[in-house]
Amino acid sequence: MVTTIQVHEDVLERLNALKKEMGARSTEEVIKVLLKSAKSLKKSHFGSLPGLRAFEREEIDRLS
Repeated sequence: MVTTIQVHEDVLERLNALKKEMGARSTEEVIKVLLKSAKSLKKSHFGSLPGLRAFEREEIDRLS
């Protein structure tokens, strides 16, 4: 079933920019990718702070 949707010009411009960026063949392909990413689980924050030092336990616990 083919249907038409109405979007504002600024949304169409953003979709077209994403289409070009992604190398997609159609706006429909862009929308499918956006829907898939919206429904997928978000990645953890592992590795999001690369400057953070690794955790190391102290030899003597302070609370002992």
